Amino acid sequence: MIQINVGDHSGAENNVPFLPIPETWRDELRWARLRAISVAQNNPAADRYFRSLPRGRTLSSLVSDSSIWINYFNHPDVYGFTFTNSNLWLSDAALRGGRWLVLATVVHELAHIAGAIGGVTLCSTWTSPCHAAERAVMECGLGTRAEFTTGRDNPRTPYIPGISG
Repeated sequence: MIQINVGDHSGAENNVPFLPIPETWRDELRWARLRAISVAQNNPAADRYFRSLPRGRTLSSLVSDSSIWINYFNHPDVYGFTFTNSNLWLSDAALRGGRWLVLATVVHELAHIAGAIGGVTLCSTWTSPCHAAERAVMECGLGTRAEFTTGRDNPRTPYIPGISG
């Protein structure tokens, strides 16, 4: 199962330290991790979509991978990011947004680990390939097909149609 850094994962990647998730947010993150496992087990469309991404990994394989770590970083605007196949970071912006936004951010970052492109330099504007990670959120049942096709956000879902990267 993916790991939540509670102080037992140290080091850094690209000069970004592997900081533990603050204790006040751990219950929300544990809930999101269990919900992601449930989505993988009960929503075949989620595995199909993840398998279609460049690295061909299913959501099921990602959520069961104990080499993937969820770390913390303090940023008021960015929800999360990842550099490689084994670490992702969640920020205050995601954690303050509630458990559904935490879940959506974890799914989004796992899509990057599965090969969805992203990053400011690659995705400065909205394009279908640059929306692949956020589309994973919708494919996991956390957004509506109408939001995806019209681009109009439904504030009752954590999927954000305009997110690129």
